[in-house]
Amino acid sequence: MRSNQEYSELTQPSGRILRHRRPIALTLLAAGVLLVAGCHRKHEATASETAASAPVDAAASAPPAPPAPSITAAPASAASATGVEPVDVASLSEGAFAVGKSGSDWFRLVDGVPDSPGIQVNGNQYELVLALPGEARIDSFAFVSSPQRQVTPHHVKVETASSANGPWNTAYDADFPGADSVGPGVVLRGPLQQPVQASFLRLTLSSSADQAPYGIGLSRFSAYGTAGAAASVRQVAGLYHFPLNFGSSGYVLLEQHGAGVEGCYFESQGSDPVRVAQVLGTIVGGIDAGGYLRLTRNEQQSNTSTPGIMVFSPDGKQVFSALFKADAHTFSGVEESAGERIGASKLTCDASGKAGDATASQLEQTGHVQLYGVNFDLDKSTLRADAKPVLDRMAALLKQHADWKIEVAGHTDSSGGDAHNMTLSQARAESVAQYLKSAGVTGTLTAKGYGSTQPLVPNTTDVLRAQNRRVELVKP
Repeated sequence: MRSNQEYSELTQPSGRILRHRRPIALTLLAAGVLLVAGCHRKHEATASETAASAPVDAAASAPPAPPAPSITAAPASAASATGVEPVDVASLSEGAFAVGKSGSDWFRLVDGVPDSPGIQVNGNQYELVLALPGEARIDSFAFVSSPQRQVTPHHVKVETASSANGPWNTAYDADFPGADSVGPGVVLRGPLQQPVQASFLRLTLSSSADQAPYGIGLSRFSAYGTAGAAASVRQVAGLYHFPLNFGSSGYVLLEQHGAGVEGCYFESQGSDPVRVAQVLGTIVGGIDAGGYLRLTRNEQQSNTSTPGIMVFSPDGKQVFSALFKADAHTFSGVEESAGERIGASKLTCDASGKAGDATASQLEQTGHVQLYGVNFDLDKSTLRADAKPVLDRMAALLKQHADWKIEVAGHTDSSGGDAHNMTLSQARAESVAQYLKSAGVTGTLTAKGYGSTQPLVPNTTDVLRAQNRRVELVKP
């Protein structure tokens, strides 16, 4: 790593530019208020140093127009007035997706990876419209300055609407203090005097022509509040194509049963028509309430499993995938790829022509499977209706193998207290085990809650915490 300069750039074969930052302590006097840029430390080689340092909170903010901007030191993720822990409703982990945006750079503005480079564009204005899966209640906004100097926009504006075509209402409109000289990791916070409801957000970043000699950019945009519920479970079955993440052909076939999704990725014998020449691995996942797909990619040749997500555009034609490898909470540990939906398909993942069962295949090959399609009511052990198709398929499999001894394992993320998480995970595991028994499973079933003690990935971001909230079936 080149460490003789404050920023270094490393271009990977994929063409992505990784910007590694050394610890920085920056103070900035703007509008009579001291702004402190946070330290952000690059991950070192030892496993004991896997937690990246988050930017120190400090920034200027403004309530909705017309009141003048004000300053707050409150963390952007502090509890809202409702007493409900807020989430970043503009993030990929909540199912947010750009509308009418070509290219894929915008993903890095909302991907939630702490050291993501965000976006940087030529010119002096950037606009992004984000569709939220449901109507969200928003209490505050946050904007993290660009990793590059003299690139952070001088002005930020956020508008809300119930439709992608408007009408648009201004929710936040303010300057970014010290944009000319601000370093990386400075957080501009915008608490709102009154919460706003929104199904769409329009973010506009701007500087005057003479203030943007190198274009403009931002590391991250967030909208904190309470996420709205999706109208229904997203239907994502079909054939997709990705240039990265899923073999050289990049074809992915998904089937869906309730909130459960499974399928495979394969090499094709051509593209017109696409044919399954060789199955490279399976995909097992589930659609969350926010409308995004948590998944595990299981590679057949190496017998390795990699957690990840897919997020779909409102019209279902575009898709974004991210796989979390190695140090999953750093940008270099996330493999991203934009893709497209080819359409419905009659292809199967089984050479015999019968419907494949990737979930059963993973359980038999690896001895465990994550049931991401098994969703519960918030902070409860009550199974949602969309979880039942997944469990019915699992019951059918287990009844075929009455000699199997299966542990139903419940897991949470690290939010909340350890005692609460352990109790909740145990209750959820017991709820799943009871459903399987009521569906006719007579084999040995035990239930055990592990709380947050066995994370798949670090509990450092919203996206990664979502990966750790799961129920697994484990076969010794």
